[in-house]
Amino acid sequence: MIVVADTSAVLAAFDAGETEHQSARLVMASEQLVISPTVLTELDHLMRRNFGFRAALAAVEALTDRIADGDYVLAPVANDDLIAAAGVRTAYAGLELDLADGLGVVIADRYRTNRIFTLDLRDFRAITPLTPGFGSFTILPADG
Repeated sequence: MIVVADTSAVLAAFDAGETEHQSARLVMASEQLVISPTVLTELDHLMRRNFGFRAALAAVEALTDRIADGDYVLAPVANDDLIAAAGVRTAYAGLELDLADGLGVVIADRYRTNRIFTLDLRDFRAITPLTPGFGSFTILPADG
């Protein structure tokens, strides 16, 4: 089943010092992730800042290889998606969501899933999915 990836959990999968490293790696190995370009951009920035250029390059290459192999999906992002993400961010202005989070909610709706791969429990526990019938997000790895 499709799982929409957020930067925090993908970063944890590449950071051996992160508490959730092993559980994040397990999710990445066992689920079909949908990744937005904003998550790739954030990951590249954070990996480069925290671990250097080569680590950032290797992390992004590992993901793009999985996308090329069909294991993961790179979600296309159109202007309508950006407008919808702005609507999510406005609706939850108190959370001060970043663009990647807003797009994650929109992408989850597009793929008709409520499964999010994130360590950002505070935000995704507070957000209601856009897809009718889903009252909340199932958060991986937290909700197993």
